Amino acid sequence: MEENKSFESQLQSMLVEKQRWYNEERLLELLEEFRLLHTCVRTIYDFFIKKSLLVEDPYRMDQRISDIEIPNTEPFGENEIQTVLSERFSKYETMLDFVCTYYRFSVDGLSLGKIKKLMDLNNSFYWEDISMNSAKSNVKNLAIVINKAKVNNAGVALNMLTDSIDKCVKSSKNISRYLMDLSVFQREYYKGIVRKDIIEGPNYNKEKVNSVESEIAEIKRLFVKVMGKKPFYNDLITEIANEDFNDKKEALRNKVLAKLEITERKASSKESKKVDTREFLVGTVLSMGTFTPILIQLRAKLVDNFELLFFKKETLFTKFIAALKKALGIKNKEHVCEVKIIDQKTGSTRTEEVYVNDFLTEVEKKIKTFNVIVMKNAEYAKIVSAPEDSVLSFVNKQLSEVQSLFTTINALDTYFKNNVEGSNKIKVKGMKIDLDSFRNAIINVNKKRGEYISIREETEQLKKLGIKNV
Repeated sequence: MEENKSFESQLQSMLVEKQRWYNEERLLELLEEFRLLHTCVRTIYDFFIKKSLLVEDPYRMDQRISDIEIPNTEPFGENEIQTVLSERFSKYETMLDFVCTYYRFSVDGLSLGKIKKLMDLNNSFYWEDISMNSAKSNVKNLAIVINKAKVNNAGVALNMLTDSIDKCVKSSKNISRYLMDLSVFQREYYKGIVRKDIIEGPNYNKEKVNSVESEIAEIKRLFVKVMGKKPFYNDLITEIANEDFNDKKEALRNKVLAKLEITERKASSKESKKVDTREFLVGTVLSMGTFTPILIQLRAKLVDNFELLFFKKETLFTKFIAALKKALGIKNKEHVCEVKIIDQKTGSTRTEEVYVNDFLTEVEKKIKTFNVIVMKNAEYAKIVSAPEDSVLSFVNKQLSEVQSLFTTINALDTYFKNNVEGSNKIKVKGMKIDLDSFRNAIINVNKKRGEYISIREETEQLKKLGIKNV
């Protein structure tokens, strides 16, 4: 009896501690991996659409999603890539977005059933084995599209695609590992709840239980009454009974406790480990690299929409005038758009003039700035090796400017829809999805900057109090 109490006490204590570790550390890391995977998949998807390697689903934004739907993995031929792979890869990206936005990353929020769905989603496009020889149809045909993209592209575009694919491989691998570990813990967590709520409950008849079979029967008798709609996992209930009555129960219990040991921990405030504030700041700089593919996509759509906006049917006369201007060195009049900017805080509206060429040049400059971060070249090294205050000023400046870009592009999106005339109106390329990605990326960088500032202020305050090992 004392032996059982000792095991139960140690088990419940370790379950509580590991649950806390998952909620405060590991599941936040898992969410970040999913966010990185989604960002990279979105970049790859947009790239394929832009290069006409895949076809965008016009109804994807109208879908109402209440739970994860795994993309179909049935075999299909190379001649069906434009239709089948386009639909499946689009669904894959949409599901990742759903997970990152609506899933609750906590031990109670990620049941064994949900972990299974996340594993299936992660494996629907198996990034660790992207090969044209793969037996998996989704993977094989995705490899074919990637190969076509690499043959026909070079420079920044190819680097962006290759980098995104590499990150998908790493994130997908980490996600698989985290989910496998979590499923092991959830099995023990489930067993721990059964022990605490049923076996230690007031209605459990301990006098009747003296064997593996009798404990299983007693748990079954009380399960629905105590556990409600929770699923009854027969194999896990059998494990509990074996841990209590099997001849090798001591070895089985030791195995359970070994599974609950926390082998990976972040340095806590109790440990004498110096917090490197620069590391947090560099992480903030690196997170700005996510702006690159988003701005590339937005600039391409802006160019197309401006062409539609200022489109004029060419005649012999207009061609003559254009040739004459060119011969005389007369520049065409700069195109200007007057857009309405809404202040999100006050709700007030103001008018802003957007000089098209200057604005597109500004966007191009920003792409080059953030591509330096993606490429991690000598210029990037110069940025992150500067004094922390200088690096923070760089981050602040870039955030301020991308926020201004976001506001203007958002206003232009509405402007195009209202001002492009005639049959060209249906050709206007909507930017809502890209703007949503842009907003989320800005929020993410802002969050990281806030974390850095908070840690730096806390560290400086502790130093003022004479505490050095912080």
